[in-house]
Amino acid sequence: MKKLVLLGALVASVFFVKAQTAGKIFVGDSQGKPFQFGSEKSSNVVLEAVKAYNANNSAAETALWSDEMIKKYAEANQKGHAEYQSVVNKPMAILPLYAEGQKTEVVLLQSTEERIYKNGSKQNLNLFELFQVDKAGKISGFTQYYSIPKTNEYGKTYGGKYIAQKPGSEVDGRPLEFSNRGEVEAIEKLAKAWNAMDVKAFSEVIADEVTIEGFDGSTSKLTKAMIPATFAEFKSLDWKPGLILPFKLQDTDPVSGIIVYSSEKRVLKDGSVWDKDLIEVFRFNLAGKIDQITQFSKEKTKK
Repeated sequence: MKKLVLLGALVASVFFVKAQTAGKIFVGDSQGKPFQFGSEKSSNVVLEAVKAYNANNSAAETALWSDEMIKKYAEANQKGHAEYQSVVNKPMAILPLYAEGQKTEVVLLQSTEERIYKNGSKQNLNLFELFQVDKAGKISGFTQYYSIPKTNEYGKTYGGKYIAQKPGSEVDGRPLEFSNRGEVEAIEKLAKAWNAMDVKAFSEVIADEVTIEGFDGSTSKLTKAMIPATFAEFKSLDWKPGLILPFKLQDTDPVSGIIVYSSEKRVLKDGSVWDKDLIEVFRFNLAGKIDQITQFSKEKTKK
């Protein structure tokens, strides 16, 4: 009787395994083999990785990777996390699979994801991802496919291109991305200080020395010690920024630039008036201070 029970269990087990196989692999060592369900252990490894990813914890995420994955991609993963203010991946379905002859299990994950970047940009994605989990329970491979919903309210975090003027520049061809190191607030403070001819507030925004490439083709230096004399020339100042756009080169240090479209009216003490539309490029150094200004001007459009 005991033998019959064991035999019955074995037959049921074989039948159950066969019932769980489907599909076919067309390439590699497992060519022609069907898939069968993988282990819950592999699914849990992937879900733990998602948990670490949502916590914006690169160290915890890469701790679940194989040594080869860490060697190849850990640095890029760390840089990616450094750009996020927050990220939320919401799994919708997870499916572990295995085929005879494979060294890893494949875990399929379908999810939605919302990314908010430190530079203020946002992304909303639908994702389908393939994770490879080895016998040691480590993620050893990863492939991601995505689609952008039609209702997507988010834009890309980068665009355009930097065309270097010097041949061989390592940053030639790199896209631009938004910067968010407080540059917008700095320009607003600069405008307020300029209009009020507030020496102290103006000095707080600029570097010790600023290179100014003027609209008239001149190049000059402005130091903090020169600010009182500069303001002394004017009876009134009225600088009105209308557009402030901060940007930097992708994958470089945080030196950034801001394009400012504005109008400005200067009334000098001798009674003369300077009244123009401007486009200016302000460069912010590593310390977040303005150290260069490039100016372009035109006569105001008559309305």
